[in-house]
Amino acid sequence: MSLIFETIQTEGLAEISYLIGDDEEGIAAVFDPRADVDVYVELARAKNVAITHIFETHIHADLVSGARELQGRVDSAKIYVSHEGGARYGFENEKVSDGDAFKLGSVIITARHTPGHTPEHLSYLLADSEHPEVPWGVLSGDSLFVNSAGRPDLLGEKETGKLAAQQFHTLRDFYMKLPDSVIIYPAHGSGSPCGAEIGDRLNTTIGYERPLNPFLQFKDVESFTRFAVSTAPPI
Repeated sequence: MSLIFETIQTEGLAEISYLIGDDEEGIAAVFDPRADVDVYVELARAKNVAITHIFETHIHADLVSGARELQGRVDSAKIYVSHEGGARYGFENEKVSDGDAFKLGSVIITARHTPGHTPEHLSYLLADSEHPEVPWGVLSGDSLFVNSAGRPDLLGEKETGKLAAQQFHTLRDFYMKLPDSVIIYPAHGSGSPCGAEIGDRLNTTIGYERPLNPFLQFKDVESFTRFAVSTAPPI
């Protein structure tokens, strides 16, 4: 089995999306597609795979999702969205909850509820099908970035405290319990307003971020919240 893993950058928005699949089984999934979906259609054609799954890690505040546009361009693809945190959608979709797993050839993709940036936010663990209990990567969406983490204040002042507390526990109780070797593949890079001072690299590891990421150094919710809110970039 042969893994396909393609990273797609969108200049200006500092947005990062992914096409992951298996060329022996001829299937692929796209995560957090941008509005201009030609790149995914062309990549799938070049790799000789069919896009069967379209995943959204969360409801985006800073960009227009290309999920429905992409679905209209490919045959038999379904859109998979979080139904955690009370999320609602105005289009047909497949519900994804914490712990749901999907097999794409040699890759097992497992959804984990990681609220904080938004209430419904999901991250996706990546593992080889022969060793599903040992993740090698995580698609972190807008939850954890290089040198940063997703801001908790985009839904208004009333929700900020609750979301900041959720983000604190997501980082502490989920991400920091992953092995150091796990590679973090975020949905945004440097320059995005979704996190403070996001690093220049496209990906990182849990082991690298553990001692260096400023958002991972707090021991209590209150000090974390003050830091997360005070460092959030202007909208």
